Amino acid sequence: MVADYDIGLPDDWYPVDLSPESSAAWVQQLAWDVAPSEDAKAALAGRLTAVVDAVEGLGTPQLTTAVWIPTPATGELASLLTFGLVQLAAGQGPEAYLATLVADEGKSGPGTTFLEVHTWTAQVDAGIAVGAYNRIAHTEPDGQTRVEERTVIGVLPPRSKEMVECIFTAQASDAFDDIVEQTMGLAATISVVLEKG
Repeated sequence: MVADYDIGLPDDWYPVDLSPESSAAWVQQLAWDVAPSEDAKAALAGRLTAVVDAVEGLGTPQLTTAVWIPTPATGELASLLTFGLVQLAAGQGPEAYLATLVADEGKSGPGTTFLEVHTWTAQVDAGIAVGAYNRIAHTEPDGQTRVEERTVIGVLPPRSKEMVECIFTAQASDAFDDIVEQTMGLAATISVVLEKG
């Protein structure tokens, strides 16, 4: 079992405060601290509030969330990261997790279609990383189609029944120069402490 884990995020990534008592104040404080103009502060506060509302709506309080704000002057977020521990089923390892990611290829549901899925595995310090790049089309209620770009990366420590799963969601089509390379670079910083015994 995993006793503790962490990811090494650069200074322009900010952990999101999801506490109902303090999240609104956190939004205003971060927007005020990093954005240089009143317009950028207002835009950024709106984006951050939307993130807080969306993540709270998932109903998974054990997830950790962070946002990437490389150019605060635009008032925009470049990427959203959610990460947390995922329990592995009996006998589930890197191959089984990879198969679940591959299975998304061509998957379609109400308002959602997977347009592109590329998968990979790599060795990182904490174990084996299994990842997927996705392009997903979302049909909005007004009939407009929005294409989401994301990576899903699970890091599976040896002899553990849990993995650390990261989901990086680009907030704009040009957010990353190379989303796979950049998000794998972040996932490679994950450190894991296993329980003894």
